[in-house]
Amino acid sequence: MNFSTYRFTLDLQRHQSQMSIAVSRYDTAVRLCISLTDGGNPYIIEDGCIAVLWGKKANDSPISHNCIIESNTRIVYDFNESTADEPGIVNCQIRLYKDGNEIITAPKFIIVVDERIVKDEDIDLKSEEFTKDELSSLENLLIQ
Repeated sequence: MNFSTYRFTLDLQRHQSQMSIAVSRYDTAVRLCISLTDGGNPYIIEDGCIAVLWGKKANDSPISHNCIIESNTRIVYDFNESTADEPGIVNCQIRLYKDGNEIITAPKFIIVVDERIVKDEDIDLKSEEFTKDELSSLENLLIQ
């Protein structure tokens, strides 16, 4: 699968949200590749740690998804169908756990989920060309 990959760094010593990512509602082909620093110095993730993306959507529903730790230096998270299914701001943090329950760190970032301009069900995807009336209808949808 081809992913839209966002690569960014979060610093363990900063407590506020450090990054903002904009995606469209229902996007699933999105990958986050997150490196960590500690006061600007590269942070090496210890063997045996587990990384989890935690978040709260605009409608207050929580999300929690396991991430992959690559080479002890990068955390990878691939969106699934629930990551961007609600428009609005998703407040997120990456939590690193050691020995099952000890939280090592939890740097924060946000995902901004935008509504799509035109919904898939509003377009006849069977046709490669649109009639003049269909184009007019699409333009009206875009203007609204």
